[in-house]
Amino acid sequence: MSSTNPPCLNGISRSIQYMVLSTLCFTIMQSLIKLLPQFNSAQHIFFRSMIGWLMSVACLRYTGVSLVGKNQSMLVFRGLVGSISMFSFFYILTHIPFGSAVAFKYLSPIATAAFAVVFLGERVSNRQWLFYAITFSGVLLLKGFNPRISVFDMGIGLLSAVSGGLLAIIIRHIGDDDHPLVILHYFMAISAMLGGVGALTDWHTPTLADIGWLLLIGIVGFWAQNFMTKSIQAPTEDISFLAIIRYSEVFFAIIVGYVAFDEHYSWQSILGMVLIFTGQLLSFRRRARPADNAKQLDL
Repeated sequence: MSSTNPPCLNGISRSIQYMVLSTLCFTIMQSLIKLLPQFNSAQHIFFRSMIGWLMSVACLRYTGVSLVGKNQSMLVFRGLVGSISMFSFFYILTHIPFGSAVAFKYLSPIATAAFAVVFLGERVSNRQWLFYAITFSGVLLLKGFNPRISVFDMGIGLLSAVSGGLLAIIIRHIGDDDHPLVILHYFMAISAMLGGVGALTDWHTPTLADIGWLLLIGIVGFWAQNFMTKSIQAPTEDISFLAIIRYSEVFFAIIVGYVAFDEHYSWQSILGMVLIFTGQLLSFRRRARPADNAKQLDL
């Protein structure tokens, strides 16, 4: 794997820039999905994945990169785990309130950090775990506990978080041996097939207006996955650190919830935002210390 550092902007590595862009795109995509409740989760996955797959194939053909890839078994595994994560998240996104659904996603970075310790040999200090606790406590304060969420829905949400956390580990393991669009091509192809099968059981034919929105969801979702893959593939940032950057999505979700869904926030929510910002700021400050930047990756 190449160890060349990606360009930085004001000391912020390209990996971090990509991860922030990815969280922004994911938030936009999720809010658009919430605006189309007439489609079940399988249909949403089918349309989004088919559009993303077509875009991936078109880009790979244009650049002359082979669609087959070098790590076929890991690429298929990434596709299957990604499909599980997407199916479970799309399910809760269409069955429970928007804010609560996104809150389940905030468990994923913690799962990523734990997997990074076990499978990649990264060293996460006790202080860093404390920063995770501060950040996630802010999420709990912000979103709270919703009594309308059933035990089954909670289980699906946890499945989404765990499988989402595993995705980053698989992508880092693949490394830059495969083009990010090859990884995306496998994922979108597998999820499109699974989504298509599931959609047949309860098909809702989209109107012309629906097609426009579905195209937008697919395009935004394509860039969300592409940015995330590029961020994780670069070896210049520990997975455990990139994971906490994903909490930036909470700020984007707050803005979207307020503007699009008329969600309002109490003093408890404001305190939650402060805790989330504090946890991320402390993580950045710790990362900036040379003594804490040693990598312990076993790739």
